[in-house]
Amino acid sequence: MTDGKKDDSASAPTRIREVRPASKAMTAHTEHVPSPAATKASAGNAVSPTVIKGTAAVSPQAAAQPNRAAGFDPVVGWLVIVEGPGRGQTVNIHAGMNSLGRSAGQRIRVDFGDTSISGEGAAFITFEPKRQTFHINHGGKANIVYLNDEPVLSPVPLPDKSSIAIGGTKFRFVQLCGVDFSWDDPE
Repeated sequence: MTDGKKDDSASAPTRIREVRPASKAMTAHTEHVPSPAATKASAGNAVSPTVIKGTAAVSPQAAAQPNRAAGFDPVVGWLVIVEGPGRGQTVNIHAGMNSLGRSAGQRIRVDFGDTSISGEGAAFITFEPKRQTFHINHGGKANIVYLNDEPVLSPVPLPDKSSIAIGGTKFRFVQLCGVDFSWDDPE
């Protein structure tokens, strides 16, 4: 420091930097955030930690009530493959609308080797949290979706332990959430 002016190299840790992980094209930014200890220390001697923005920090209060924590997407049921490629495998069903298909962008990804299932939107399984109900609908693709050996031509209720057939694969639906259990109910 000269003439009472701050040297730029002394403030370098407080600048925003871009970090690129070697394996991913994601970026994270850091910023200078004073710690409580640094705030109490004298301003000239304070060294504060670097905080990485974009991490999913959860407060103790939010952790105590997981259904209110940001990003909480609990499993509400499962599909178990009982016939066809992938027999014995399970896939999770989450609250809201779940698109079923072989592609990576599907919420219910069933890429176990049955190429007769459409890549995207072969079917939709919806869990409606307010009423605690499940529904199934066809995806508008070439696949015909069968629920308990009946074609699904419009949204219909999806009862627990139902049989769903798409392409050469048969699933068994296993319900977790409903009248007996909800992630919103206190334990």
